[in-house]
Amino acid sequence: MIKEIMTTCPPFNPLDCKPGTVTADASGCCKICKPKSDCKVNSKQTIIKVNNCISAKPVIVTSCVGHCRSSSMYSAAANMMMHQCECCRETKTSMKQVQLTCADGSKVQHSYIHVENCRCTQEGCAASTTTKPQRRRGR
Repeated sequence: MIKEIMTTCPPFNPLDCKPGTVTADASGCCKICKPKSDCKVNSKQTIIKVNNCISAKPVIVTSCVGHCRSSSMYSAAANMMMHQCECCRETKTSMKQVQLTCADGSKVQHSYIHVENCRCTQEGCAASTTTKPQRRRGR
């Protein structure tokens, strides 16, 4: 008796892999690897402006930037699209303060979030499925 098994592989781009980590999955049909995690903290000097108040000198403001894995793949077994989503987000933050000088000459303290660490994390779309287009109702 001959049995045919159809395997659908997720999208694969070797440029998204850590060097030397490309292997086959458990079925031996699909290529997999350890993804590069180029999700990292980005620093930028900027003047902070809030209402009519401004910092006297540039402040280092941080954010998370980088590439994380995501895919949308058709599942024949479920007859729907299966989604896997990750995004580059902050995992550790702290509050910083800067003194702002306002147009009227007064000074105010302003608190802002400083990103200390980032990594790729799964989002809510990982468990979602799409079976038909959704329509938005206008207001």
